[in-house]
Amino acid sequence: MNKTAISIILPVCVVVCMLIGACAAEDAPQAQKPCVEGAKQMPEILKGVKRIVFYGDSLTDGSSYPDFVVNTLNGVYPDADFLVINSGIAGNTAANLRERFIEDVLDRRPDLVTFTIGTNDCIQNRPVADYKAELDGMVGELLEKGVKVMIILPSHLGDAKREEAFQAYLAAMREVAAEHKLIVADAHAEFIKRAKAGKEMLGPDGIHHGKDGFEGMARAVLDAMGQAEVPVDIQVQPHPFVLYDWQVSQPVAWDGQGTPPFAKATGWKPYDRKAASEKQEWYDSPFVDRGGWMPNALEKVPAGNAVFGRLIYKADKAGKVEMQVGGTDPLKVWLNGELVWKGRARHGVHPNADRFPVNVRKGDNEILVYNKYIAFVGMRPLGE
Repeated sequence: MNKTAISIILPVCVVVCMLIGACAAEDAPQAQKPCVEGAKQMPEILKGVKRIVFYGDSLTDGSSYPDFVVNTLNGVYPDADFLVINSGIAGNTAANLRERFIEDVLDRRPDLVTFTIGTNDCIQNRPVADYKAELDGMVGELLEKGVKVMIILPSHLGDAKREEAFQAYLAAMREVAAEHKLIVADAHAEFIKRAKAGKEMLGPDGIHHGKDGFEGMARAVLDAMGQAEVPVDIQVQPHPFVLYDWQVSQPVAWDGQGTPPFAKATGWKPYDRKAASEKQEWYDSPFVDRGGWMPNALEKVPAGNAVFGRLIYKADKAGKVEMQVGGTDPLKVWLNGELVWKGRARHGVHPNADRFPVNVRKGDNEILVYNKYIAFVGMRPLGE
Protein backbone atom coordinates (compact mmCIF):
# COMPACT_ATOMS: atom_id res chain seq x y z
CA MET A 1 0.00 0.00 0.00
CA ASN A 2 2.97 2.34 -0.54
CA LYS A 3 2.94 5.08 -3.14
CA THR A 4 3.76 3.74 -6.59
CA ALA A 5 3.30 4.94 -10.11
CA ILE A 6 0.49 2.42 -10.55
CA SER A 7 -1.31 3.57 -7.42
CA ILE A 8 -1.54 7.09 -8.85
CA ILE A 9 -3.76 5.95 -11.69
CA LEU A 10 -6.04 3.78 -9.58
CA PRO A 11 -9.36 5.57 -9.18
CA VAL A 12 -9.51 4.27 -5.67
CA CYS A 13 -6.09 5.29 -4.56
CA VAL A 14 -6.13 7.79 -1.81
CA VAL A 15 -2.43 6.99 -1.41
CA VAL A 16 -1.19 9.55 -3.92
CA CYS A 17 -4.34 10.88 -5.38
CA MET A 18 -5.49 13.07 -2.66
CA LEU A 19 -4.48 15.86 -0.59
CA ILE A 20 -5.88 19.76 3.44
CA GLY A 21 -6.26 23.37 3.34
CA ALA A 22 -8.77 26.22 2.76
CA CYS A 23 -9.00 29.86 2.41
CA ALA A 24 -7.71 32.56 4.65
CA ALA A 25 -8.20 35.17 1.94
CA GLU A 26 -10.43 38.03 2.98
CA ASP A 27 -12.59 37.58 -0.09
CA ALA A 28 -12.94 33.82 0.39
CA PRO A 29 -16.44 32.54 -0.36
CA GLN A 30 -18.31 31.46 2.76
CA ALA A 31 -19.61 27.91 2.38
CA GLN A 32 -23.28 27.48 3.21
CA LYS A 33 -23.85 25.16 6.15
CA PRO A 34 -26.71 22.74 5.71
CA CYS A 35 -29.70 23.40 7.90
CA VAL A 36 -30.77 20.64 10.25
CA GLU A 37 -34.17 21.28 11.79
CA GLY A 38 -34.62 21.08 15.51
CA ALA A 39 -32.12 21.46 18.32
CA LYS A 40 -29.99 18.38 19.01
CA GLN A 41 -28.22 17.73 22.27
CA MET A 42 -24.47 17.36 21.79
CA PRO A 43 -23.09 13.95 22.81
CA GLU A 44 -20.27 13.74 25.34
CA ILE A 45 -17.66 12.78 22.71
CA LEU A 46 -18.16 16.18 21.03
CA LYS A 47 -18.53 18.47 24.05
CA GLY A 48 -15.69 20.97 24.27
CA VAL A 49 -14.32 19.81 20.92
CA LYS A 50 -13.24 22.08 18.08
CA ARG A 51 -10.08 20.64 16.52
CA ILE A 52 -10.50 17.03 15.29
CA VAL A 53 -7.37 15.20 14.09
CA PHE A 54 -7.99 12.22 11.80
CA TYR A 55 -4.87 10.09 12.19
CA GLY A 56 -4.01 7.21 9.91
CA ASP A 57 -2.64 5.86 6.63
CA SER A 58 -3.75 6.11 2.98
CA LEU A 59 -7.35 5.38 3.94
CA THR A 60 -7.31 8.82 5.59
CA ASP A 61 -4.57 10.68 3.70
CA GLY A 62 -6.35 12.95 1.25
CA SER A 63 -9.63 11.10 1.81
CA SER A 64 -12.92 12.98 1.88
CA TYR A 65 -14.47 11.17 4.84
CA PRO A 66 -12.96 13.59 7.42
CA ASP A 67 -14.49 16.47 5.42
CA PHE A 68 -17.85 14.71 5.31
CA VAL A 69 -17.82 14.14 9.07
CA VAL A 70 -16.92 17.71 9.99
CA ASN A 71 -19.28 19.25 7.43
CA THR A 72 -22.13 17.18 8.81
CA LEU A 73 -21.32 18.05 12.42
CA ASN A 74 -21.14 21.75 11.60
CA GLY A 75 -24.58 21.47 10.03
CA VAL A 76 -26.02 19.89 13.16
CA TYR A 77 -24.18 22.22 15.55
CA PRO A 78 -23.58 25.43 13.56
CA ASP A 79 -22.14 27.27 16.56
CA ALA A 80 -19.53 24.61 17.32
CA ASP A 81 -17.27 25.46 14.35
CA PHE A 82 -15.53 22.09 14.23
CA LEU A 83 -12.20 22.04 12.37
CA VAL A 84 -10.97 19.09 10.30
CA ILE A 85 -7.25 18.24 10.50
CA ASN A 86 -6.19 15.37 8.24
CA SER A 87 -2.99 13.73 9.51
CA GLY A 88 -2.95 10.62 7.36
CA ILE A 89 0.12 9.54 5.39
CA ALA A 90 0.00 6.76 2.80
CA GLY A 91 1.81 3.55 3.66
CA ASN A 92 1.92 4.21 7.40
CA THR A 93 1.84 1.55 10.08
CA ALA A 94 1.16 2.11 13.77
CA ALA A 95 4.94 2.39 14.22
CA ASN A 96 5.04 5.26 11.72
CA LEU A 97 2.21 7.00 13.57
CA ARG A 98 4.17 6.63 16.79
CA GLU A 99 7.25 8.21 15.17
CA ARG A 100 5.43 11.34 13.98
CA PHE A 101 2.98 11.52 16.88
CA ILE A 102 4.33 14.74 18.42
CA GLU A 103 4.57 16.72 15.18
CA ASP A 104 1.39 15.54 13.50
CA VAL A 105 -0.92 15.12 16.50
CA LEU A 106 0.21 16.75 19.74
CA ASP A 107 1.60 19.88 18.07
CA ARG A 108 -1.80 20.42 16.42
CA ARG A 109 -3.46 20.88 19.80
CA PRO A 110 -6.35 18.47 19.15
CA ASP A 111 -9.50 18.16 21.23
CA LEU A 112 -10.41 14.84 19.64
CA VAL A 113 -8.24 12.32 17.77
CA THR A 114 -9.51 9.43 15.66
CA PHE A 115 -7.26 6.47 14.84
CA THR A 116 -7.73 4.52 11.60
CA ILE A 117 -4.68 2.29 11.38
CA GLY A 118 -3.78 -1.39 10.97
CA THR A 119 -4.24 -2.13 7.28
CA ASN A 120 -0.55 -1.75 6.46
CA ASP A 121 0.45 -3.52 9.68
CA CYS A 122 -1.54 -6.52 8.46
CA ILE A 123 -0.24 -6.39 4.89
CA GLN A 124 3.34 -6.17 6.17
CA ASN A 125 2.74 -8.99 8.69
CA ARG A 126 3.87 -6.86 11.62
CA PRO A 127 3.54 -8.50 15.05
CA VAL A 128 0.08 -7.84 16.45
CA ALA A 129 1.58 -7.31 19.90
CA ASP A 130 3.80 -4.48 18.58
CA TYR A 131 0.86 -2.95 16.77
CA LYS A 132 -1.30 -3.03 19.87
CA ALA A 133 1.45 -1.59 22.10
CA GLU A 134 2.06 1.31 19.73
CA LEU A 135 -1.63 2.13 19.47
CA ASP A 136 -2.15 1.76 23.22
CA GLY A 137 0.79 4.06 23.96
CA MET A 138 -0.54 6.87 21.80
CA VAL A 139 -4.06 6.52 23.14
CA GLY A 140 -2.85 6.55 26.73
CA GLU A 141 -0.74 9.66 26.20
CA LEU A 142 -3.66 11.55 24.66
CA LEU A 143 -6.04 10.61 27.43
CA GLU A 144 -3.50 11.72 30.05
CA LYS A 145 -3.46 15.12 28.36
CA GLY A 146 -7.24 15.36 28.41
CA VAL A 147 -7.68 14.74 24.68
CA LYS A 148 -10.67 12.67 23.62
CA VAL A 149 -10.02 9.61 21.44
CA MET A 150 -12.11 7.52 19.06
CA ILE A 151 -11.10 4.24 17.41
CA ILE A 152 -12.21 3.66 13.81
CA LEU A 153 -12.04 0.03 12.72
CA PRO A 154 -10.64 0.21 9.15
CA SER A 155 -12.52 -0.97 6.07
CA HIS A 156 -12.36 -4.64 5.14
CA LEU A 157 -9.83 -6.17 2.73
CA GLY A 158 -10.93 -7.63 -0.59
CA ASP A 159 -8.49 -10.54 -0.40
CA ALA A 160 -9.93 -13.34 1.74
CA LYS A 161 -6.58 -14.43 3.24
CA ARG A 162 -5.66 -10.88 4.16
CA GLU A 163 -9.10 -10.30 5.62
CA GLU A 164 -8.71 -13.38 7.77
CA ALA A 165 -5.35 -12.19 9.05
CA PHE A 166 -6.80 -8.71 9.60
CA GLN A 167 -9.13 -10.02 12.31
CA ALA A 168 -6.28 -10.14 14.83
CA TYR A 169 -5.53 -6.44 14.33
CA LEU A 170 -9.20 -5.54 14.58
CA ALA A 171 -9.39 -7.52 17.82
CA ALA A 172 -6.39 -5.60 19.15
CA MET A 173 -8.10 -2.31 18.34
CA ARG A 174 -11.23 -3.43 20.17
CA GLU A 175 -9.12 -4.47 23.17
CA VAL A 176 -7.41 -1.08 23.33
CA ALA A 177 -10.78 0.63 23.07
CA ALA A 178 -12.27 -1.53 25.81
CA GLU A 179 -9.30 -1.00 28.15
CA HIS A 180 -9.61 2.78 27.80
CA LYS A 181 -13.42 2.85 27.51
CA LEU A 182 -13.31 4.46 24.06
CA ILE A 183 -16.06 4.84 21.51
CA VAL A 184 -15.53 2.61 18.45
CA ALA A 185 -16.70 3.49 14.94
CA ASP A 186 -17.11 0.19 13.10
CA ALA A 187 -16.30 1.16 9.51
CA HIS A 188 -15.24 -2.43 8.89
CA ALA A 189 -18.78 -3.74 9.44
CA GLU A 190 -20.29 -0.79 7.59
CA PHE A 191 -18.20 -1.56 4.50
CA ILE A 192 -19.13 -5.23 4.49
CA LYS A 193 -22.82 -4.40 4.89
CA ARG A 194 -22.79 -1.87 2.06
CA ALA A 195 -20.71 -4.08 -0.21
CA LYS A 196 -23.28 -6.86 0.17
CA ALA A 197 -25.94 -4.31 -0.80
CA GLY A 198 -24.12 -3.66 -4.08
CA LYS A 199 -22.23 -0.50 -3.18
CA GLU A 200 -18.76 0.12 -4.63
CA MET A 201 -16.91 0.27 -1.33
CA LEU A 202 -13.48 -0.91 -2.48
CA GLY A 203 -11.59 -0.34 -5.69
CA PRO A 204 -9.72 -2.82 -7.91
CA ASP A 205 -6.84 -3.32 -5.47
CA GLY A 206 -9.19 -4.53 -2.75
CA ILE A 207 -7.64 -2.11 -0.26
CA HIS A 208 -8.43 1.48 -1.11
CA HIS A 209 -11.86 2.99 -1.21
CA GLY A 210 -14.21 3.02 -4.17
CA LYS A 211 -16.66 5.79 -5.00
CA ASP A 212 -19.01 4.80 -2.16
CA GLY A 213 -16.24 4.26 0.36
CA PHE A 214 -15.77 7.78 1.68
CA GLU A 215 -19.44 8.13 2.55
CA GLY A 216 -19.39 4.73 4.23
CA MET A 217 -16.46 5.77 6.41
CA ALA A 218 -18.20 9.02 7.35
CA ARG A 219 -21.43 7.18 8.14
CA ALA A 220 -19.68 4.84 10.57
CA VAL A 221 -17.93 7.72 12.35
CA LEU A 222 -21.08 9.83 12.57
CA ASP A 223 -23.09 6.90 13.90
CA ALA A 224 -20.51 6.42 16.66
CA MET A 225 -20.78 10.15 17.43
CA GLY A 226 -24.50 9.83 18.01
CA GLN A 227 -25.57 11.20 14.64
CA ALA A 228 -27.18 8.08 13.16
CA GLU A 229 -30.30 9.90 11.96
CA VAL A 230 -28.40 12.78 10.33
CA PRO A 231 -27.69 12.54 6.56
CA VAL A 232 -24.02 12.68 5.56
CA ASP A 233 -23.05 16.03 4.04
CA ILE A 234 -20.81 14.97 1.15
CA GLN A 235 -19.70 18.45 0.14
CA VAL A 236 -15.99 19.15 0.05
CA GLN A 237 -15.07 22.72 0.89
CA PRO A 238 -11.87 24.78 1.06
CA HIS A 239 -9.97 24.22 4.29
CA PRO A 240 -9.00 26.96 6.77
CA PHE A 241 -5.87 28.95 5.91
CA VAL A 242 -5.44 27.54 2.40
CA LEU A 243 -4.74 30.08 -0.33
CA TYR A 244 -6.66 29.15 -3.44
CA ASP A 245 -6.61 32.13 -5.82
CA TRP A 246 -4.04 30.46 -8.06
CA GLN A 247 -2.57 31.88 -11.24
CA VAL A 248 -0.98 29.57 -13.80
CA SER A 249 1.86 30.29 -16.23
CA GLN A 250 2.15 29.12 -19.81
CA PRO A 251 4.32 26.01 -20.29
CA VAL A 252 8.05 26.65 -20.26
CA ALA A 253 10.86 24.20 -21.02
CA TRP A 254 12.18 22.81 -17.69
CA ASP A 255 12.75 19.35 -16.23
CA GLY A 256 12.35 20.42 -12.61
CA GLN A 257 16.10 20.44 -11.91
CA GLY A 258 18.51 23.33 -11.50
CA THR A 259 17.53 26.99 -11.60
CA PRO A 260 13.83 27.45 -12.39
CA PRO A 261 13.16 29.62 -15.47
CA PHE A 262 10.85 32.06 -13.70
CA ALA A 263 11.89 34.87 -16.05
CA LYS A 264 10.50 32.86 -18.96
CA ALA A 265 7.21 32.08 -17.23
CA THR A 266 4.67 34.26 -19.01
CA GLY A 267 1.01 34.33 -19.92
CA TRP A 268 -0.20 34.06 -16.34
CA LYS A 269 -3.94 33.57 -16.04
CA PRO A 270 -6.35 32.85 -13.17
CA TYR A 271 -6.91 29.18 -12.36
CA ASP A 272 -10.52 28.23 -13.00
CA ARG A 273 -11.17 26.04 -9.95
CA LYS A 274 -14.78 25.35 -10.82
CA ALA A 275 -13.94 24.16 -14.32
CA ALA A 276 -10.99 22.14 -13.05
CA SER A 277 -13.13 20.41 -10.45
CA GLU A 278 -15.90 19.59 -12.90
CA LYS A 279 -13.42 18.09 -15.36
CA GLN A 280 -11.93 15.62 -12.85
CA GLU A 281 -13.05 12.14 -11.93
CA TRP A 282 -14.68 11.65 -8.51
CA TYR A 283 -11.37 10.72 -6.89
CA ASP A 284 -9.55 13.85 -8.07
CA SER A 285 -12.12 16.64 -7.87
CA PRO A 286 -11.99 16.90 -4.03
CA PHE A 287 -8.38 18.07 -4.30
CA VAL A 288 -9.43 21.10 -6.28
CA ASP A 289 -12.45 21.71 -4.05
CA ARG A 290 -10.18 21.82 -0.99
CA GLY A 291 -8.18 24.62 -2.59
CA GLY A 292 -5.55 22.59 -4.39
CA TRP A 293 -3.93 23.31 -7.73
CA MET A 294 -3.67 20.55 -10.34
CA PRO A 295 -1.35 21.61 -13.18
CA ASN A 296 -2.86 19.11 -15.63
CA ALA A 297 -6.49 19.56 -14.62
CA LEU A 298 -7.52 21.72 -17.57
CA GLU A 299 -4.75 21.25 -20.15
CA LYS A 300 -2.02 18.61 -20.17
CA VAL A 301 1.46 20.04 -19.75
CA PRO A 302 3.64 19.03 -22.73
CA ALA A 303 6.49 16.60 -22.03
CA GLY A 304 9.71 18.34 -21.08
CA ASN A 305 7.83 21.43 -19.96
CA ALA A 306 6.60 22.83 -16.67
CA VAL A 307 3.94 25.27 -15.61
CA PHE A 308 4.19 27.26 -12.40
CA GLY A 309 1.44 28.07 -9.97
CA ARG A 310 1.44 31.50 -8.34
CA LEU A 311 -0.30 32.90 -5.28
CA ILE A 312 -0.17 36.28 -3.55
CA TYR A 313 -0.29 36.38 0.23
CA LYS A 314 -1.15 39.77 1.69
CA ALA A 315 0.44 40.31 5.11
CA ASP A 316 -0.74 43.01 7.48
CA LYS A 317 2.76 43.30 8.89
CA ALA A 318 6.24 41.92 8.41
CA GLY A 319 7.27 38.92 10.51
CA LYS A 320 6.87 35.18 10.82
CA VAL A 321 3.82 33.18 9.78
CA GLU A 322 3.30 29.45 9.40
CA MET A 323 3.37 28.17 5.83
CA GLN A 324 1.37 25.01 5.22
CA VAL A 325 2.21 22.76 2.28
CA GLY A 326 0.73 19.53 0.97
CA GLY A 327 0.79 17.59 -2.26
CA THR A 328 2.53 14.99 -4.34
CA ASP A 329 6.19 14.85 -5.30
CA PRO A 330 7.83 16.56 -7.04
CA LEU A 331 6.78 19.68 -5.15
CA LYS A 332 8.81 22.86 -4.70
CA VAL A 333 7.70 26.15 -3.16
CA TRP A 334 9.37 29.56 -3.38
CA LEU A 335 8.49 32.60 -1.26
CA ASN A 336 9.58 35.97 -2.64
CA GLY A 337 12.19 34.24 -4.79
CA GLU A 338 13.61 31.94 -2.07
CA LEU A 339 13.13 28.16 -2.14
CA VAL A 340 11.43 27.41 1.20
CA TRP A 341 10.14 23.86 0.70
CA LYS A 342 11.08 20.82 -1.35
CA GLY A 343 9.13 17.53 -1.44
CA ARG A 344 10.18 14.61 0.71
CA ALA A 345 9.23 10.98 1.19
CA ARG A 346 6.22 10.00 3.33
CA HIS A 347 4.61 13.35 2.76
CA GLY A 348 0.84 13.68 3.11
CA VAL A 349 -1.30 14.71 0.17
CA HIS A 350 -3.60 16.96 2.16
CA PRO A 351 -3.46 20.75 2.61
CA ASN A 352 -1.32 21.13 5.72
CA ALA A 353 0.82 18.01 5.65
CA ASP A 354 3.94 20.07 6.40
CA ARG A 355 4.05 23.23 8.48
CA PHE A 356 7.00 25.54 9.06
CA PRO A 357 7.64 29.24 9.87
CA VAL A 358 8.59 31.68 7.12
CA ASN A 359 9.35 35.38 7.09
CA VAL A 360 6.97 37.61 5.16
CA ARG A 361 7.10 41.26 4.31
CA LYS A 362 4.25 43.68 4.83
CA GLY A 363 1.93 43.74 1.82
CA ASP A 364 2.16 41.38 -1.14
CA ASN A 365 4.26 38.22 -0.91
CA GLU A 366 4.70 36.12 -4.04
CA ILE A 367 4.50 32.34 -3.69
CA LEU A 368 5.57 30.19 -6.67
CA VAL A 369 4.99 26.45 -6.89
CA TYR A 370 6.25 23.68 -9.15
CA ASN A 371 4.33 20.40 -9.19
CA LYS A 372 3.14 17.76 -11.62
CA TYR A 373 -0.03 16.53 -9.96
CA ILE A 374 -1.51 18.35 -6.96
CA ALA A 375 -0.31 21.09 -4.59
CA PHE A 376 -1.70 23.00 -1.62
CA VAL A 377 -0.32 26.13 0.04
CA GLY A 378 -1.72 27.82 3.12
CA MET A 379 -0.58 30.62 5.44
CA ARG A 380 -1.60 30.52 9.09
CA PRO A 381 -0.86 33.31 11.57
CA LEU A 382 1.30 31.92 14.35
CA GLY A 383 -0.64 31.11 17.49
CA GLU A 384 -3.98 30.45 15.81
